[in-house]
Amino acid sequence: MSIQLHTQAKLNDPIPGALGLAWQIGELQVDFRRRGILLTYAPERGELTVGDHSEEAFSIRYENAFSAIGSILQEDDRTIAGISIQDRRDYILVLPDSKRRKLEDLRGAVIGVPYAQETFDELWRAAAMHDLESALYGAGIARNDVSLKDLGTDTGKAADRGAVTRRVMEALLRGEADAVLVSGISGFALQNWLGARPLEGFHRGADQWEGFLSAAKVQVLTIPAGLSAEQQAAADRVLAHAIAASQWAIGHRAEANRLIAREMGIPETAVEVAYSANLHAQLDLEPTTEKLEALERYKQFLFSRRFLARNAGVKDALDAQRFHAARLLIESGQIELPGMEPVSPYALADVPRSFFTDRPPAHILSGDKEALEAAKSYAAWIKDGESDRDRYRQLPFEQLKQLAASGLLGLMVPKAYGGPGISVFTLTEIFKIISAADGSLGQIPQNHHFFVKTVELVGTEEQKAFFFSEVLKGAQFGNALAERGLKSYNEMSTRLKSDGKGGYRLSGTKYYATGALYSHWIPVSALDESNKRITAMVPRHAEGVTVIDDWSGVGQRTTASGSVILRDVEVPQAHVLPHWKIFEPPQIFAAFGQIMHAAIDVGIAQAALADAAWFVREKTRPPLKSGLERASDDPDQIRRFGELGIRLHAAEALLEKAARLIDEAEQELNAESAGRATLAVDSAKYFATEVAIEVTNALFEVAGSASMDQKYNLDRHWRNVRIHTLHDPARLKLHHTGSWFLNGIYHEYKI
Repeated sequence: MSIQLHTQAKLNDPIPGALGLAWQIGELQVDFRRRGILLTYAPERGELTVGDHSEEAFSIRYENAFSAIGSILQEDDRTIAGISIQDRRDYILVLPDSKRRKLEDLRGAVIGVPYAQETFDELWRAAAMHDLESALYGAGIARNDVSLKDLGTDTGKAADRGAVTRRVMEALLRGEADAVLVSGISGFALQNWLGARPLEGFHRGADQWEGFLSAAKVQVLTIPAGLSAEQQAAADRVLAHAIAASQWAIGHRAEANRLIAREMGIPETAVEVAYSANLHAQLDLEPTTEKLEALERYKQFLFSRRFLARNAGVKDALDAQRFHAARLLIESGQIELPGMEPVSPYALADVPRSFFTDRPPAHILSGDKEALEAAKSYAAWIKDGESDRDRYRQLPFEQLKQLAASGLLGLMVPKAYGGPGISVFTLTEIFKIISAADGSLGQIPQNHHFFVKTVELVGTEEQKAFFFSEVLKGAQFGNALAERGLKSYNEMSTRLKSDGKGGYRLSGTKYYATGALYSHWIPVSALDESNKRITAMVPRHAEGVTVIDDWSGVGQRTTASGSVILRDVEVPQAHVLPHWKIFEPPQIFAAFGQIMHAAIDVGIAQAALADAAWFVREKTRPPLKSGLERASDDPDQIRRFGELGIRLHAAEALLEKAARLIDEAEQELNAESAGRATLAVDSAKYFATEVAIEVTNALFEVAGSASMDQKYNLDRHWRNVRIHTLHDPARLKLHHTGSWFLNGIYHEYKI
């Protein structure tokens, strides 16, 4: 008889642990990827390797008590960092048509006991038999009233747990045994596939820690002894993530079951059938006195059976400082706790290269008119699915490919270099159009155009020819400007240093790197050896560059505004732009960057007002006893829409005026023209912020409580505006404009 197994039964039927759960959650992997430290996890062994294959690499293991005691007492090379006591469920199973229902019915029965002929199974069998005999005695059945049959396998290989389960199934089906003693995944498999029934009266659960078999289920997290300070710090971070995962599991039982099932290679339904219903609480790793005593009892059993050469105390092997240090990392906020959503797959691994290479040729637009038409066509296309992209955080890979193909990335390439060289006025219109269709997507090209302008202003002729050609072919620029906690660009930790060979090396960590995940080139702001700000144009896939999609903001969810890590990246002289030179003469470069942000907010506000009007017309009920047939006929609603519409039109007008003043200043740039343009942009930016927040908030005021239903996802407008308007404090714009109106002083942006 041949029986096919459809579930992977792992070595020794391992019990899930907090270390494996932390790996599945993903924050652990992201944390070490940010630090450039390689992690390798072998779930079949419960072993996490920290570092590469050099001498500095070490392993952290979550292992059964037998393995742990052997390594900490006999080899003296590992210490205990955490302990958990967890249960596999144990069953005495019979076929569904068996007349045996209770434990008392086993008198005269043949009971099959699985046996894989390896040390751990010998221990499991000895412990299981101890509990079985105790249970039989409690049911009034003497040991000689039943027959025990070893169900060993021919291979004797512990790795082939499927062979053990097959042997047990065959014994039941062939009548070799009337009942079988099984646990964990094997117990689930027999119940699921054969419909086997557990006999009443034989149960093992989380509340039976004093039982002999429970002691066999002590699980231990061990680390090598004698770690260096750097290795200890890494081990503490791993342990902290494991502790955080165990705490998270208690409040997220269903999601924890899903992740545990994925790690174990079993169906979700198997988790609480094979293991304890209290599995989530049992993930706790704190090495309490109770757990240490359970481990000590098990050690004494091993020593009495001559599995150990010496009888040392397990408490001496406990490194309590590790657990304490890990807890401090959590309490001080140095560890990212599991979030509301799963970790992005692009936080764990890079975007496939095909996204960057498999593209149609980019169209080259002829000028402003064609650019506006292309933007309207593109906006109509991306509008479909915009809400779902936000709701499910579906990153817009195809939409960005189309953005490049449409020619809309080449807007600011000057005509002298083959581009359309459109006006800033047209550029702001395009940003409004795209942002009204998708507020997140609208933000992504902002930094792209910002750095195209950088190349125009301070690039050499060779740099302009090269980078403008790249853009016209469809290459996208991302950004790596900001650093966490940075007070000014003069304090940047990202540094460009000479390599002594005519080139440079670049190292640093950036955040809020909107668009970098999607880009062919990442312009990086850094300080050179003279403490001057430069922009290094770094290829997206250069050695030493890591882009991590660890953005978790409430809005602008698909911008991938996460981290860029740069580790000793090679940068040739030809890829370095002297950004500081932009700010030596009068400039409207800062205003150029700011006006695109203002246009994004106005575009989102336009979409919010349009959605509010649609909802009031189609969904909102008129006031009770008003006698009105439609909410849109309500005079108060009409008045409020008038207020919102006028303010939105005023924001649009300020934006248009500011854009025209930038265009005028570019024709005749001096301190006066730059000052007027900057003042106008500050005014437009401040008012756009105020109006966009008001409109996106008022959407719910006018549409009513029904509009708050998640199925409409209308809050995306407010979330997008609220987070994007924090890009730089709008209140500072009041000081800039106030200085002009009071004292006649134009604000001048410095580097």
